[in-house]
Amino acid sequence: MRVLLSDINAFLFEKISEGDFVFALEKMGFEVEGKRKIGEGFERILPARVLEVERGRINWVKANVDGEVLDVATTDHVNVGEVLLWADVPPKRFGERVSMGMFLSEEELGLAEKSERLARVSDPENYKKEFLIGDVLFDVYITPNRPDLLGVLWMAKEISLFLDLKFRGLEIEENSSQKFDFPIEILTEGCDIYTLRLIRLKKGETPIEIKRKLSLVGFNAINPAVDATNWASYIVGQPLHAFDRRKVKGMIRVVESKGGETFKDLSGREYSLPEGLVLITDQENILALGGVIGGLESGTYEDTEEVLLESAHFLPEYIRKAEVSLGIFTESSLRFEKGQSPYFVEIGSLFVAESLRRWIGAEYSNLIKVGKESPTEAINLSRRKVSIYLRGVNFDLEGTLKKLDYEILSSDEDSLKVSPPPYRADIKLQEDVIEELGRFLGYDKVPSEPSHSAQLPPKPRDRFYEEIISFLSSRGAYQTLSLGLFSREEVGEDYTYEIISDFNDSFKYLSSSPIPHILKPISYNLRLGNPPVPMFCLTRLYPEGNEEIYITLGSYEPLEFEVVKGFLDALLEKLGLDVDFTESSSDPYLHPSSSSDIILSGEKIGGIGVVRPKKARVFGIKRKVYVWYLKPLNLGEYKRRELSSLSPTFKDISVLLPKEVRFIKLKKFVKKVVSEFPEVEGWEVIDVYRGPNVPEGHTSYTLRFHIRPFRTLTEDEINAIFERIVSELSREFKIRGR
Repeated sequence: MRVLLSDINAFLFEKISEGDFVFALEKMGFEVEGKRKIGEGFERILPARVLEVERGRINWVKANVDGEVLDVATTDHVNVGEVLLWADVPPKRFGERVSMGMFLSEEELGLAEKSERLARVSDPENYKKEFLIGDVLFDVYITPNRPDLLGVLWMAKEISLFLDLKFRGLEIEENSSQKFDFPIEILTEGCDIYTLRLIRLKKGETPIEIKRKLSLVGFNAINPAVDATNWASYIVGQPLHAFDRRKVKGMIRVVESKGGETFKDLSGREYSLPEGLVLITDQENILALGGVIGGLESGTYEDTEEVLLESAHFLPEYIRKAEVSLGIFTESSLRFEKGQSPYFVEIGSLFVAESLRRWIGAEYSNLIKVGKESPTEAINLSRRKVSIYLRGVNFDLEGTLKKLDYEILSSDEDSLKVSPPPYRADIKLQEDVIEELGRFLGYDKVPSEPSHSAQLPPKPRDRFYEEIISFLSSRGAYQTLSLGLFSREEVGEDYTYEIISDFNDSFKYLSSSPIPHILKPISYNLRLGNPPVPMFCLTRLYPEGNEEIYITLGSYEPLEFEVVKGFLDALLEKLGLDVDFTESSSDPYLHPSSSSDIILSGEKIGGIGVVRPKKARVFGIKRKVYVWYLKPLNLGEYKRRELSSLSPTFKDISVLLPKEVRFIKLKKFVKKVVSEFPEVEGWEVIDVYRGPNVPEGHTSYTLRFHIRPFRTLTEDEINAIFERIVSELSREFKIRGR
């Protein structure tokens, strides 16, 4: 994020230097990646009034600089009476004449990448403020878990805490003068709060200082209405959108795309929308892609007189889906995708309205609000746990929490119940609170070694499970580390034990099934809006007090079931297991018509299939989820294949199957082919595709072969092996793209 030091100082009673800023950011745990000072490189910059101009190939200007008349050469066309910016640089000779100093452009000041003319001063008394001279522009890396710090206001607040300074805040009050009502409907879970405010514009311009600041931090200055929304995004951290009221027909509806709709963004680029994106519509048209970008006809114009100001809160998983599926990344989407707080919605709307009132005398209405914020969950904070993790650090726990804007709801000798600051959407657990305490007090004061009471006895390494983890990871699956504790809602009656501890209610039960262990990380991945990837974990269950370890793997649409099952097939082959599959699974988490139990020698050792939608919805998952789990047997029961120590080579090929041909036929044939090649360690399906460039009625399966010989082979030898595999497949199936 780019931020100007003057904007930080605007919210502090005591101004800080650039050194203070860097020190505070480092103390907060963030990195300043770069900085530059406006006007850097010039010792003195002063306003210069043009008294006379002698025109020629080089124009000679007599200018009044701080009461002294100087001759200054320039190639720019200037007029008598104009005020320019003059810099004290060494004299330069042009023929027989000497130029004393030079006039500056915005490019030379560092305000613009390119400037065709010299800078003109409109207010000589305040020229430094007008041109931001002496201000410092910082590039700051903000970690993804702190979306609040993408607003200058909240960054200044955090700096005030770490430097022990008094925070000024926004200091704005509502001055609405218009009564306004407008119908709004929210018909998607992708938006939980939507607000509108009517603003009547007047003729005028955005202050030049604001225009320059917007340009420096990454926004284009367009018109007061748009500039005010961008200014709010920068200062408050809340993205907003201004609609021309004339363009909105009848009402505002927040809905989900059904798939196939056409949308043109503000630049005129056209998109075909997938299913499940948040759309802002009226009774006739799509006005905007919610939280991402406005539509072609949704903006404001030179003759716009009334603006409908949108300020809303969109869920990050919907924003991330729009970014990934359409390839659109905007300042708005980059904020919403990180899960910023809905607390900013109303503040942002008022900030824009008040900015326009001050800039151009605009009048604005009351705020119309639909939806509501989810109540902030109280966090139980164990005094004992705080003392374990922050042992040796003497501090007033309640006083420090209050200083950090936590509300203390209750307190006793064992624990506190606290509510985090409303602008901190990232704080969910007591561990988050303890981490914040440690960060504020200083990590250097926290012992590097945990106390003996916090340590667990060492556990012997299990090379067998390490090998399985390495095997699945090498094929593109991502390991997750499951805590193994769930809420009662998540496990229902399917739990073995209830944990008595200082955990909150979301982490109190041990599941009796391995499937919730993978549903939880899948849910988290979806909430972040990340694309679907195969994920797996080692799952520990405790039926009747005995530990059982399962390998559990899952993913979700649009990833295909065949991709998920490919990992199971590869693992079974590696372990040398010849298993059977039942027609339907007995597992209560799996859909009976789309699942199987995995049977070995008459005993159930796992399951595979589609998770029941009702079970998935408990974890907030509304997509089709595919999972499998496997209980490895004793090490001696496996006929494991010896593997080469050389690095594998990966080769891909796409095979076309007619609709009437089942995938199982391809699988059996490939298994037979690779059995004839000892150099092929394994294979899996990495993509399933139906669409353009695939013949109608066909499906394209992309197969990846892992070639790992026992001796070093040349590239030609490896290609020869692969070509023989391709030749065998070509005799039975149609190969795509070869």
